[in-house]
Amino acid sequence: MPSLLDTTEEWKEAVAAWDGIPDRPPSAYRSRSRGFKVLESDFLERYIGTSHWVMPGVWFIPLIGLCLFDAAARPEVTWPLAALGWLAGVLTWTLVEYLLHRWLFHIPPVRQPLIREVQYMMHGYHHDFPDDPGRLVAPPILSWPLAVVVGALHWLALGPWWTLVFAGTLTGYLAYDWMHYYTHHAVPRSRFGKFMRRFHLEHHYRTANSQFGLSSPLWDLVFRSFWTTRAFERGRERAVGDPSAD
Repeated sequence: MPSLLDTTEEWKEAVAAWDGIPDRPPSAYRSRSRGFKVLESDFLERYIGTSHWVMPGVWFIPLIGLCLFDAAARPEVTWPLAALGWLAGVLTWTLVEYLLHRWLFHIPPVRQPLIREVQYMMHGYHHDFPDDPGRLVAPPILSWPLAVVVGALHWLALGPWWTLVFAGTLTGYLAYDWMHYYTHHAVPRSRFGKFMRRFHLEHHYRTANSQFGLSSPLWDLVFRSFWTTRAFERGRERAVGDPSAD
C-alpha cells in the first residue's frame, strides 16, 4: 500500500550507491545545479522535504521572541545575566553544530537500509549536491524534531533559566542556517564573507575532513580541524610520502 513517505527510485538508487562523504561532489552529479526529487508526494516534497532560506526565520524568530519574553518576566533575570545566558546559548549551538557535523554527519554509511537512508538524508545528499537551494537550510522534517529535542534538554538541564539560554541556542541555529546558504549562493564583498565562503567550500571541494564549522571557524581552531591552504598541501605531501614536506 502506498505511503505518504514513499521515496523516488532515483533517491533509492543514490542511497544504495552512496559510499560515504566525498572530498568533492561525484563527477556524475557536478553538471546538476539541483539534486533530485526525494518524496513521491509532491505536497510533502515541497512543504516538508525542502525549504526556502527565509523560512527558518519565519519558524524560529517568533519562538526566540517568546523565550526572551518569558525570561524577561522573571524578576531574577538582570540585563547582565540575560546577556550572559543568551551568549551561552549561542556558544552552545556552535559547539553542538560542530560536534554533530564532525562526529555524526560524517560517520561512514552502515549497511542497515533505514539507518543508511537517514544518514544520507542528514548529510550525504548535501555533499553530493552542495548547491541545491531547496536543501541548504534544514527543512521542517529535520529542524522541527531537532528543536524539540534540544529544547527538552535545555528544560531538563537548566530549569527556569532554560528559555533564556534556548533563545541564544536558536539564534545560533539561525546564524548556522543562514550562513550556510550565504556561503553557497551569495557573492561576498566583505573580508569576513569572503573568508567564510572559502572556508566552507574547502570542506566541499578540497577535503571533507576539515572546516566543520558552519556559523564560524571557532571550534575548528579549538579542535585543530582548520586546515589552511598551506596546511592542506603539506598534509597531502605527507600522505604521498614526499620527504620535502617534513
